[in-house]
Amino acid sequence: MSKKKKGKVVAMKPIQLSPEKYIKTQARTLPIFECLINDDWETSGLCNIIVARQHKNGNVTAGIYLVDMFCLGVKGAQYEFNLYQDDYEDLKDKFNWERCDYVLAHNIIFGAIAYAEDYGFKPHKEFETALYILEEDDEAIELMELDFGLNGKPHYVSGPYDDAVKVNNIIATLERTAGEGNFTHTYLGDGFDDMDDWDEDDYDDDDIDYPNDGNELGAMLKLLKNVSETYDAKIRTEQERQILSERYIGAKYELSETEGALEHNRFDNDEAAGKYYRLRTIIANKDTIRVKEFEEARLKYPATPPFYNLLQTAYINNQQYDEAEEIITLMYNVFPDYFPSLINYAGMLFVHEEPEAVLAVFNGKSDLNYLYPDRNVFHVGEALVYYACMCRYFSAIDQIDSADMYMNAMLKYAETDFFKQTEMVKFAIMDLFKAKFAALTAGAF
Repeated sequence: MSKKKKGKVVAMKPIQLSPEKYIKTQARTLPIFECLINDDWETSGLCNIIVARQHKNGNVTAGIYLVDMFCLGVKGAQYEFNLYQDDYEDLKDKFNWERCDYVLAHNIIFGAIAYAEDYGFKPHKEFETALYILEEDDEAIELMELDFGLNGKPHYVSGPYDDAVKVNNIIATLERTAGEGNFTHTYLGDGFDDMDDWDEDDYDDDDIDYPNDGNELGAMLKLLKNVSETYDAKIRTEQERQILSERYIGAKYELSETEGALEHNRFDNDEAAGKYYRLRTIIANKDTIRVKEFEEARLKYPATPPFYNLLQTAYINNQQYDEAEEIITLMYNVFPDYFPSLINYAGMLFVHEEPEAVLAVFNGKSDLNYLYPDRNVFHVGEALVYYACMCRYFSAIDQIDSADMYMNAMLKYAETDFFKQTEMVKFAIMDLFKAKFAALTAGAF
């Protein structure tokens, strides 16, 4: 009798689900890791929400939802699958978040969907998958009372990215479903799809030069211009316009772009100056930074504040943020009259969401000549970061007219490299935009 051949035993590989299939079938079995929402959601009516669930290996799958509580419901939705913790933390860098209960996030999302559907608007197409990162919308979820719409009516805010076709379609839908006169609309200017098409000729301000570089900064300035025109027309009085037309900030001193105008960079000897400028060149050229060399320079020249300033920059470039804050705090305490000490400490307060404390950093002084009465010339870079700090401060406390005074002073130097390259300037533009946008959406008109 011949021997029978034995077949090989083949191990079956586990079926690998696609991210979309996994989310639709398995995501709800994962525990909720955290829920986050933008900190101004109650006043802006626009919510950015993250609902994150954690895998057994510690990775995170998250749903990200852009929710318009005033009218359109879920305007945007996406999911991120099986992210490493570091990648998940990077995902959160775009907004100022606060933690919230899942029940609140659920009620906002599904409440906004229901409200929008009453007026003919469906959720974003990606919500079809991102839905399954949320719990089922059933009686197991506590129902909360939330206000949708504005003053009892749908309120459509057409943003600067909305083209004319989209705006007209939404308004036509509201006219059909809500009825003429039963909804409100805030118009924030013409949309633009291509930032490269932006040009300073779009502006009719005779005394302001806007950057014509087609980059992110140009787009940010157009956002601000659009909302400013509506704010000026809807909220600002004629008397306030007249006050803003007068130049107060920067009127009593000159600005220079020369290195000699930087009086806070003074050195006891040529050796210290040479060391400083060599290290500054390393940072300016974005060369590889050996933080130890910057630390050694600071220790060698302990009474020379520019080396402290270089060190905090090196730490930030090396993503050593705790060490940077330690040096910034030390500078502020040891060199309280050194201008970069004040700017860096104010910047740290903004990071820690303590803008109300910023004015005290500058001893309550409203302009540079009051802060440094012995000087009548300042560097353009000094002026811009100071104006930007003041603009952010007044935007944060809702004194928009004061914020505009500093913004107008900044824009006079918008064609300089200092304006284009200073991060504080970009933050000031967006903070003022958000303050004006919040004021418009909070008003009934």
